[in-house]
Amino acid sequence: MDQNKSGKFIAKLRKEKNMTQEQLAEKMGVSINAVSKWERGLSFPDVSLYKKICKELDINIEELINGEKDNSEEAKEKAIISTINETNKIKKRTKNKIIVLLISFVVIIIGIYFYNNKFKINLVNDSYELYGIAIDYLREKEFKNNPDSNEKDFNVFFSYHGFGIEKKDNYKYAYMWIFNNSYYIEKYDYGDALAISSGMSIPCKITFKNNKVIKIEYPKDGNEYVSSIKNLFPSVIATQILNFDKAENLNKLYNEVSERKNKYYNYLNLDMGKITLEDINYNDLLFSVEIGSKKCIPVQLTMFKNGKYILSTHYRVCKSGYCTSDLKYTKWVEGKYNFDIIQIIKHSTDANNMQFNMENLPEYNIFTGNGYRFITDNDNKYLIDFLKSINVDLTKCAEPDYEN
Repeated sequence: MDQNKSGKFIAKLRKEKNMTQEQLAEKMGVSINAVSKWERGLSFPDVSLYKKICKELDINIEELINGEKDNSEEAKEKAIISTINETNKIKKRTKNKIIVLLISFVVIIIGIYFYNNKFKINLVNDSYELYGIAIDYLREKEFKNNPDSNEKDFNVFFSYHGFGIEKKDNYKYAYMWIFNNSYYIEKYDYGDALAISSGMSIPCKITFKNNKVIKIEYPKDGNEYVSSIKNLFPSVIATQILNFDKAENLNKLYNEVSERKNKYYNYLNLDMGKITLEDINYNDLLFSVEIGSKKCIPVQLTMFKNGKYILSTHYRVCKSGYCTSDLKYTKWVEGKYNFDIIQIIKHSTDANNMQFNMENLPEYNIFTGNGYRFITDNDNKYLIDFLKSINVDLTKCAEPDYEN
């Protein structure tokens, strides 16, 4: 059977009868695409359609199969032979498909076997107390190693998310995301304010033997972060960790720590209506304000108690990037102001118990000399009027000051 020849034959007869492909398709009860494939030799009509096609095109089955008009005995024999050959080809193709399917099935079964042996994980649900043991261990370690642990009212607060505990031979492995911050009260000379000492937000693998911590492992950071997680954790746990690493989940852990910290220190929000310059100043320093920019390093405006302000306009940069992890301004301009700037603070929001990331930065950040933090926006008329009075635009970017 020559599909190309038969296809051209069908197309020729259709056109002779002034039928479109759509009309023939409708009569045959098939799609236009099916008729198009017949005529291009890409497929052949199903055997159930032979009689309908032949009747519509005024031909017999032998002529349909041979792709030409011929009623001779030789044509009939040719059609029979062609049909037998095509049937044999179909059987052979079917047999080959079955063989391929069987081989594929065996390969899949073998793959599943090796996958399960390599990636299977024996999670247990009778050892959740190990999470608490891990936190106690880390807390004790922080008290022992943190240089600020001797400061007034030093304390560490933890929150965590457990991904599972695996048992393997004589060992157990706790897979966790840990968030912690440590705090202390600064000396009176430095403002007697609550200060943060250290913090950590990171997944970890903690190894136990006889319910005692013997090893703690963390993933690498930077470009190796994802690959090290996949190497350090079982596949199913690594996937959970990478999906957990989102702002909403980390903020939840942060808020849990913040709540525990607030209860311990009774660190309540300020009464914004009663706040004074004396509450926020440290020596002559009152506060610094900058815009919450994702795009660049912002200029920074700093106010002092004696009516002086400084606008920092340049920051230190090495040729390879930042010289240190800390931002350092290198150039500034000075000026004088005459404005009731405490109104800027009173019409702001106390942000000491808030956390922000690159997705939800506040419009303006205000950091006071006494360690408080506030946020505000362009609706703060006092801030806008003050900026106009000293002709300062905080939306400008600071310029890099390159060093050798």
